This record gives sequence, structure tokens and C-alpha cells, in this order.
Amino acid sequence: MSDAQAETKKYSFTFDKAKDTWVCSVHGAVDCTAWVPCWAGCADGYFDSYEDDPINNDEGDLEICRECRGEGGFVVCGECNIENPDAEF
Repeated sequence: MSDAQAETKKYSFTFDKAKDTWVCSVHGAVDCTAWVPCWAGCADGYFDSYEDDPINNDEGDLEICRECRGEGGFVVCGECNIENPDAEF
């Protein structure tokens, strides 16, 4: 693969259900994964809608975070994120 092709290749990190393992587009199948908390500032994958709009929402009304889709963070490749200070191994 040429350098130009390598630069345009899209990064992906997905779970292969058939192989029951995480697959990184850079490192292939990996055993080492890490957890990175959601950067949108949600609390465990949800936002309290009341804090944003107390007139139209009741206390305790929760909205799913659009970034992490309610997960509270992301599973990432441990090898790609070895120096990431936010990664929890």
C-alpha cells in the first residue's frame, strides 16, 4: 500500500462477533482494549434535560447522549491509545 493510500484509509475499531474479538484497522485483532470516557461531558451516557431547559423538562428527565449513545464512553484500541491520558486500561 502506498503512503497516499495509507493516509486516506479510514480508521475503524469494531467488534467481530464471529471471532469474538475487537479488530483495529491499524493493529488487526487486539487483546488489549481501553475505555475512554465520553468527551461530551455526559454523566454515564445521559444528560439531565432539566438542567438545560427547566421550563420544558421536569427534574430527573434524562436524555441519551448523542456522542456515546448512552454508553458513557468508548472502547478503544489499547495499542493505539497507549499514551492517551484519558484511556483507562
